[in-house]
Amino acid sequence: MNKKITVVTAFFDIGRENWTVEKGFPDYLFRTPDSYINYFKYLALLNNEMIIFTSEKFKEKILEIRENKPTHVVVVNYPEDFLKYRNRIEEIQNSNEFKSRVSPKQIINPEYWSPDYTLLTNLKSYFVKRAIESNLITNNLVAWIDFGYCRDIQTLNGVQEWKYDFDEEKVHFFTLKKIPKLTKERVLKAIFENEVFIIGGVAIASKEKWLELQKIIYSCQLELLNENIVDDDQGIYLMALLKSRNLIQEHRLGKNQWRTLFLRYDETSKLNVIQKIRKYLGKF
Repeated sequence: MNKKITVVTAFFDIGRENWTVEKGFPDYLFRTPDSYINYFKYLALLNNEMIIFTSEKFKEKILEIRENKPTHVVVVNYPEDFLKYRNRIEEIQNSNEFKSRVSPKQIINPEYWSPDYTLLTNLKSYFVKRAIESNLITNNLVAWIDFGYCRDIQTLNGVQEWKYDFDEEKVHFFTLKKIPKLTKERVLKAIFENEVFIIGGVAIASKEKWLELQKIIYSCQLELLNENIVDDDQGIYLMALLKSRNLIQEHRLGKNQWRTLFLRYDETSKLNVIQKIRKYLGKF
């Protein structure tokens, strides 16, 4: 059964062009707004319906890139519309209590010191919820995909219109490795040591399940804020899994396989066709 998927994403300039080697940052953190626009040009090749949250200055460029494909661009004042949470995140990141808990090897990563980065990565389910409640989405399956997820044309794996038969009763997370038995303590260990199990760049669910997930994520965010802890989407998703394992289905991409979504989960991909054949033959 072919299931159409609506893609929701967002882009805001959080000043990464200032995260330079000259200022003491590792080179892998540096990106300009043009870097993200150029990455998006690959994702934008999909004929899927897209809902894109961004600031006014990027609206026309995004629409130009998407040409005549089904697209809604929603202008948001970022971070002004979320200053309450941004300020709380900044307060925590500047506290000695929080800094002392972060692995010294990981403290350079932006989720531990950049309130704009951390806030933005925590708004993904909020943007999906907003798109759903604004009736902008015509399909039942909705995917969050990071604006810069596709770093090259190969990431798309030749896909033109992305479809896949995801279970609509589950939220779909994508993992790099096996997730251990989770406890609150194990989740916090992953947060402070920047141990990545679930990628934050992609999540998929029906509209109904997205709304369920957003409530869970919001409760996880508030719980951590009350404990003077913040993290990006990866830690929050792990905590959501702890809170609601029955809602979430894990899909293993494999070690360092961050960008293999369209290779593994598209109805036309060779890998998916082979898996279907094997499953069919296994019945006999």
